[in-house]
Amino acid sequence: MWYLCGLGSNIEPQKNLAETVVRLLHAHGSVWLSPVVHTQPKGIETERSFLNALVVVFSLLPPGQLKNEMNALEESLGRDRSDPMSSLKDRPIDIDILEYSATGMFTGSAIEEPYYQELFSGVTENVSARVAIRVMGHALGKAPATIHRDLGTGDVVIVEEGQNLHHHAVKATLAT
Repeated sequence: MWYLCGLGSNIEPQKNLAETVVRLLHAHGSVWLSPVVHTQPKGIETERSFLNALVVVFSLLPPGQLKNEMNALEESLGRDRSDPMSSLKDRPIDIDILEYSATGMFTGSAIEEPYYQELFSGVTENVSARVAIRVMGHALGKAPATIHRDLGTGDVVIVEEGQNLHHHAVKATLAT
């Protein structure tokens, strides 16, 4: 199953977003990463701004089990999911499964957040809001990127970055 997920962080966001991408890469072998954008908080009382991005991963796990895996990843980076107010507090990482598909084609119809809608459609209002994050020595986040982990060597290879991401259904959801 292909999963379209939203990532958000406002506690050490460059570090925690990059670490999340690395852990998703190690767990799933490949990650499709949208541009990373700087956003203002909505729905929580904080002065800390967020970094947000979309990722696409493939997993054999059903949605409920993958959500449990994502929750465990959030907790490993310091999010207290046992706190009933956790959705109203600053967070090192928040991972939301926005949509899943057996074919890798996404509609985006369930995406409510405007910044995720913009990333999904490729129409980012403010291109200067894009932020680079360091993922295993690579500066990513200014343009969509396909990241592949070579399981034989453990190296990370940027398969493709930039405008030519429309050659695969999943990559098409992360337009430039």
